Amino acid sequence: MPVPTDASSPPPGPTTQTDVPAPDEAQPSADANKRAKIVELLKDNKKRFLLELEFVELLANPHYLQNLAENNYLSDPRFLNYLKYLQYWRRPEYIKHISYPHCLYFLEMLQNREFRDQLQDRKYVDLLHTQQYNHWRFHKHHRQLERKQQLAEQEMKAQEYLEMPPLE
Repeated sequence: MPVPTDASSPPPGPTTQTDVPAPDEAQPSADANKRAKIVELLKDNKKRFLLELEFVELLANPHYLQNLAENNYLSDPRFLNYLKYLQYWRRPEYIKHISYPHCLYFLEMLQNREFRDQLQDRKYVDLLHTQQYNHWRFHKHHRQLERKQQLAEQEMKAQEYLEMPPLE
């Protein structure tokens, strides 16, 4: 639309009834725009949270760690900085979302250069996997044994206390 040069002509804008937006089609207010931006930002933060959670939990898999090592991710300083950044998952407000706690152990171990170098060795990764499997397999059994032992010790202390002569 050409810009009028005559000062007496009206400013450019809708010239017919069909060009005028209906009240329902009116431009959103500034508050609605802010609200939409906040909602989009929250969606992005939620996506980021879920992506980072998924990645951190992938670190619980020794074979995935080996793949990272074989593809030289573990020698890239930018990737190592990202792993340092992900340490925030150890904080209580984030740790409660973790399903596989071994991922946090491996995240910590990935800060160690020797560990990163050993991940290239297939036998070492198989050993990690076997140890991890055995931990998961026997963890509950060992905790039950420890609990039984603690209860037995408490009962012995209670029995000793009851057998003590009264103080005069």
